[in-house]
Amino acid sequence: MENMMAPTPNKFDVFFWHQRDLYHELKPCRFAIIVTAVGALIFLWVDEGTEVLRAMAEPGSVAGLPNWVRWSACFAGLFVWCMANWYSARVLLYFKFPGGQESGSHPTGVWKTLHGLTRAQLPRILGAAPMWLVGISLLNALRTYERATPTWPWLLGFGLLCIAGGFALWGALIIRRRILDGGRAGAQGEQARRGTSLDASYRSLSELEPGTKRALLIIAIFCLLAVVAFTIHPLFFADKIGTGAVLMFAAASWVFAGSALVYWGSWHRLPVISFLVVWVALCSLNNDNHRVRTLPRERLERIPISKAFAQWSAYINRKYANRPVHPLYIVATEGGGIRAAYWTATVLGTLQDHDSSFADHVFAISGVSGGSVGAAVFDALVADSTKTGEFAKRGQEVLGTDFLSPAMAAMLYPDFLQRFVPFPIPYFDRGSWLEKAWERAWRETAVNEGGPSTNRFAEPFLDLWQRKNVDYVPALFLNGTSVEVGNRLIASNLLIDGNFLDAEDVTAKLLPQKQHGERRQPRIDTPLSTAAHNSARFTYVSPAGRFDEDGSHIVDGGYFENSGAATALDILRELEKELCRDKNGSLGLIVPKVIMISNDPLGIASGSRRLSQSKSTLREAKQHKPPTFLVDTLAPLQTLFSAREARGSYAQREITLEQQNVCDPVARSLALGRMDPKGVYFFSLAPATVPLPLGWMLSNGAAKAMQDEMYDKGLSSSISSSSSRTWNQLAMARVIGCLEGTGLALENAPSSERR
Repeated sequence: MENMMAPTPNKFDVFFWHQRDLYHELKPCRFAIIVTAVGALIFLWVDEGTEVLRAMAEPGSVAGLPNWVRWSACFAGLFVWCMANWYSARVLLYFKFPGGQESGSHPTGVWKTLHGLTRAQLPRILGAAPMWLVGISLLNALRTYERATPTWPWLLGFGLLCIAGGFALWGALIIRRRILDGGRAGAQGEQARRGTSLDASYRSLSELEPGTKRALLIIAIFCLLAVVAFTIHPLFFADKIGTGAVLMFAAASWVFAGSALVYWGSWHRLPVISFLVVWVALCSLNNDNHRVRTLPRERLERIPISKAFAQWSAYINRKYANRPVHPLYIVATEGGGIRAAYWTATVLGTLQDHDSSFADHVFAISGVSGGSVGAAVFDALVADSTKTGEFAKRGQEVLGTDFLSPAMAAMLYPDFLQRFVPFPIPYFDRGSWLEKAWERAWRETAVNEGGPSTNRFAEPFLDLWQRKNVDYVPALFLNGTSVEVGNRLIASNLLIDGNFLDAEDVTAKLLPQKQHGERRQPRIDTPLSTAAHNSARFTYVSPAGRFDEDGSHIVDGGYFENSGAATALDILRELEKELCRDKNGSLGLIVPKVIMISNDPLGIASGSRRLSQSKSTLREAKQHKPPTFLVDTLAPLQTLFSAREARGSYAQREITLEQQNVCDPVARSLALGRMDPKGVYFFSLAPATVPLPLGWMLSNGAAKAMQDEMYDKGLSSSISSSSSRTWNQLAMARVIGCLEGTGLALENAPSSERR
């Protein structure tokens, strides 16, 4: 009677029942689908993913390895990913797990054929999808170049090869099944010829065909070897095969491990995935393994800026007694990952190569994120007594290394496993492996240059200023951000005292509580690599660092402001106080000047350039467009990011104005007029011939483009609109002219520079 009273389902109900049943039938394949979708996001939408593939196609080598080695490893990982996708989906669809939802649609006709085709073809499509998305990403990379380059045949060839390989694999999987099942008679043979799947009937893995079991075992061995190798030493093994192969093997490992969990949980009717999510959340209460690395050291008295200024003045007046006026340079270099690091080392290294007295006249360098890494490299080169003419080259060689592969290997393997362990394992910290990659790059570069193998980046940070054979090394101010408070955390060889507004001293946070009264006598230090990394804890790639003493955390300095100008402004104001107190002229005729290094191709902070129509500029400018998608939801986040950039631009403009208010305006304006009518020098990138990434890996083309832009070459020299060009050569000539006391004629300068 109840059935007679049940309403007759309409066509919409039947349609959604079919969709529901199809979803539940294909649900066991979800890990392969999700990982493939994430891979598509990385390689097709994230610039750094495209950069990984582009770097392998460009001429030259990355990290000293021939590109064919990395291509071979990448294709091997890609093939394993394809096989993991196909086999995991195919095998899981063979099983009818206990307690599975019964079909409510009873498909017939077209729906029955659709269900069968989907079950048969989805594993094959998933198997070919990684090749397709990598091929499309390679072809998409062609669109990112401003004009034809020698690289395009390789990108085009490899892209088409991957796409064709995907179709070939898809066809081979179809033919394989028809060959194996073609001899079957009756309904089974007809079903096989139509390409549909047989009904799921397996109840355990032991019932699978021997060939299928062997294939699963081989894939499991490959994935297990990747886990073991990258967990034991991500720096060594990842460096051998490159970031592309690391990502491919990680995708295969996740698909295989996730599918195994789906099988086990479905067979035992347990919510394994939900349990693991809860377990990871519980483990996170006590497994933070991202502690800031420390080193013991002897007592070292750090001095305030005022005393350091007096010592610098005495040193500079003694060493350059023949120069009546002494410029004092404060450098502010902004963040931006490897792009900022490479550009900072290029600018400072080139200035030092043109005039060996430049480093002596740099009083302090305030860096953020990648700018801090570049500044640390420059100071380390000074401390190592690098020959004039070798600074830019050495810095570029150190930072031209692939740092992304060990960082990604550590993040996707040991640090991922750490999330499931309820106690911290510092060895698994992905941040420490990035630091070790910088340390290795420094050591290998020194050896490659024919010099002794030094370990400068692994040595204590404060040891930079304890070199017996070096008279002077510029002070460093490496800016991080406090997670708990949101203010600046500054690592420096000088004291961070009350003259730095709302800022804390990183060295003081390293000390045990009982030593807090001995701030001038630290017994604990960090490696130079860690000091730079604390300022460059790039979002998600590098984790928040934890201080053992109070459990607080430090992240990228760009969260507070990304230019480094805020700290540079504090330094400038303190120097102005000392200049005003110098009534008898004991400090000498010193003129503070500011060098700002921006790696933003838009040149927003300079206030002298507008947007051009180049591809790279338009790509950079997308983040400044008015939002249209989920405005109510995403507006707060976009505002936070925009406000961060605005604080940097504000600080840069403020320090420009402050520099013009140097004490004793009459005497110093005369000196400034003899040297240069402008006291702020702005070095910046412009639209380049190739995209300039923000991650931790540079392609050879991106590195070459930044080298060219130091000399205003490349795309910036060919843009018709002068408002989109750089004047790095003019800024460099002014800096060198001030050092030599010769000044610089400005008759040929662009009108925007004469303002």
